[in-house]
Amino acid sequence: MPEIKLQTAHKVIIIESERGWGTKIDEIKYFDNEAEARRFVESYNQDLPEHVPDWYMMARYEGRVG
Repeated sequence: MPEIKLQTAHKVIIIESERGWGTKIDEIKYFDNEAEARRFVESYNQDLPEHVPDWYMMARYEGRVG
């Protein structure tokens, strides 16, 4: 039987939040390395407002998987 090697990936989740409805995971993304994943999160979240709006999307780095 051939051997399958799994690569390590870095997981980022995209979260949707709406006042009165709560939060949910909208999407999961995987990156080849931690630096790339953290850059994505920083870029994705750069326009988050100072106050908590009624509705917003944000990215969160979840760590290494695999």
